[in-house]
Amino acid sequence: MSAAKLSAEEIAGQLCGFLRENVLAPNIEVTADTALTDIGVDSFSLMELVLFIERQFGLELPAESLSPENIASVATLSAYCVKSLNSTTV
Repeated sequence: MSAAKLSAEEIAGQLCGFLRENVLAPNIEVTADTALTDIGVDSFSLMELVLFIERQFGLELPAESLSPENIASVATLSAYCVKSLNSTTV
């Protein structure tokens, strides 16, 4: 399935999986509604997540897109990804 056809829920699932496998301690739970700050995502972890998004979904996330409202949780970040993917499709 192309990235442009993914739903926010599908993207959130992939982001949660990436966080579980690459960023978080094994005992940390993450869902789409979990605040990223509540699970210890710092600026370094956020950059890892941004690089994953750029590679996985072919998006370029400029620094100004990393506003608090876009990166509050996995759900807000995945919603931003869907919005960006939809604006780049022709």
